[in-house]
Amino acid sequence: MLSAPSTDVRLHLEVTPGFLGRHPPIPSLYPRPVRRAVLAVPLLLLAGCGGSSAPSAAPAPSPSAAPVPQIVLPAGPLRDLVPRADEIPNGMLPVLAGSGPRDQQAIAAYSADPKAAATLLTEHGFRSAYVGQYADPANGRVLSVVVTRFATAAGATADLAGDLAASGGDPIAATTIGDTSQVRRQPLPGGGGQLVTVRFRRGATTWLVAYGAKPVADPAVAIGIARRLS
Repeated sequence: MLSAPSTDVRLHLEVTPGFLGRHPPIPSLYPRPVRRAVLAVPLLLLAGCGGSSAPSAAPAPSPSAAPVPQIVLPAGPLRDLVPRADEIPNGMLPVLAGSGPRDQQAIAAYSADPKAAATLLTEHGFRSAYVGQYADPANGRVLSVVVTRFATAAGATADLAGDLAASGGDPIAATTIGDTSQVRRQPLPGGGGQLVTVRFRRGATTWLVAYGAKPVADPAVAIGIARRLS
């Protein structure tokens, strides 16, 4: 087993409080070393990355046919509800520094108003969460998957409804994923790239799949990943 992705690129994470509502962390790759990664973030922006994704009409990339390094994400009760290394698009690798279980305080911190978010999570019956982060050091594509479990389906429904109401970007038509879902796409702050988000619920569990790429993020990538998880 490998303990970390085999790459010389180091993580550099930036913060944009409240962007996209609550809890969409995204890894950012820079071609230069950075001493420390900031982990408690609402959005980790793409920067200093080139490359592009396929047009929107293209099908979602399938996992690589080549051997995938057995990089295992940190242990946690919900780890099996985010993609494994062999379930992500070709070229992407797990980012261990930004992945793992998250408690209520950490999830609330992804909001522009952490105190209010923590209150709502309590009201909705928050139980646990897990974040899986992935990146392609060759072209800067990034992926973050946040799975959150609640005590009841009603609590998960209420929490997802709040996230959907706070979401920005243009809606993208797609057949329903899980019990209910929404797909949106919007420019990344600073321009030069796009972010596609898929939010969906199944029973008492909600997911956020956030996929960023420059200059265009193909919605089929995020939608395909979400369907596999559902």
